[in-house]
Amino acid sequence: MKEQFTSIISFYINKEVFAFDTLKVRNILEYDNITHVPNTKDYLLGVINLHGNIIPIADFRVMMGMENIENTQDTSIIVVSNDGKTESLIGIVVDSVKEVFDTEDINVQDSVFHGNAGLISAFEGSIHKNGEFIHIIDLDETVQEIEN
Repeated sequence: MKEQFTSIISFYINKEVFAFDTLKVRNILEYDNITHVPNTKDYLLGVINLHGNIIPIADFRVMMGMENIENTQDTSIIVVSNDGKTESLIGIVVDSVKEVFDTEDINVQDSVFHGNAGLISAFEGSIHKNGEFIHIIDLDETVQEIEN
């Protein structure tokens, strides 16, 4: 595991639970008003304007190789910054946000996720909580993939 975190935000992608460090989260938004940008990678849906900042929106579901993705009323955009700067904000589309919880008393183990994760290949570990596995995504490496 690369870094320690005190809390994580969990979310669903194709009925699997994933998470990352809450300190990197800036906003959670409803899926709405994305302006398409032509000639971009297939997982880049476009951009949004958030308080005067133009933010690229990446679809984690597409990055993980899912097809025929249907948006629902729970589809959300999690706006993150892996370095804390406004210039590096990126929006990430997920099926739904699940919960935020402390990891203080939880044992984070090596990742047990061995499924087809597509472009998301870096995990910081897995947690077993309430009968399900939560796979913690290495957000730094994922943001680098989006920016390249």
